[in-house]
Amino acid sequence: MRSFKLQPLRIPTGWHIKYNALSEYDIIKDGAEYSYELCEDMLQLENQNLLIDLGWYPSGDIEGNYKLYMLDKNEECPFESPLEIFISKSKQEVTERIEYWTDSMFYSKYIR
Repeated sequence: MRSFKLQPLRIPTGWHIKYNALSEYDIIKDGAEYSYELCEDMLQLENQNLLIDLGWYPSGDIEGNYKLYMLDKNEECPFESPLEIFISKSKQEVTERIEYWTDSMFYSKYIR
């Protein structure tokens, strides 16, 4: 079984990592053999009332997609009314979007 390092991310000060299982595994580069790396609970970041959640849906299925959510954690059912959603098969697009969403110029409109 191959082991993958954690995916490097540029996350500014103020964000707290709740959990991180986002590895450097990439379907395009590494193939389907290691699809066990694709799980629903990959990354969760928190800043004040905001939560960024990343998963692969359906878990382990190479035909699936990354789903990235920005949520107001103070909402009663935050996944039912996300502030932002981004869906992609591309690891690069997802990491770029995480870095964009964690920039204060973007997320400040959602801080309460």
